Amino acid sequence: MRRGCIAVGEVRCEGCQRHLEHGERYVIIDDEQGKERRFCIKCSLSCGYASYKVEKEGHVITFFPKE
Repeated sequence: MRRGCIAVGEVRCEGCQRHLEHGERYVIIDDEQGKERRFCIKCSLSCGYASYKVEKEGHVITFFPKE
């Protein structure tokens, strides 16, 4: 399962190992063992967990799988 979140407390990206700033968006992925993994936008885009979608308003980032 994928969940888009906003950093409020201390959150670390498991891809690049950096701390996310307050208000920064990130995604939580449940892996095969049921462990939650957190990725910043940059890492989630490079791993394929997020993608840009073109809508009327412009480019929107989505955490849903590509169809």
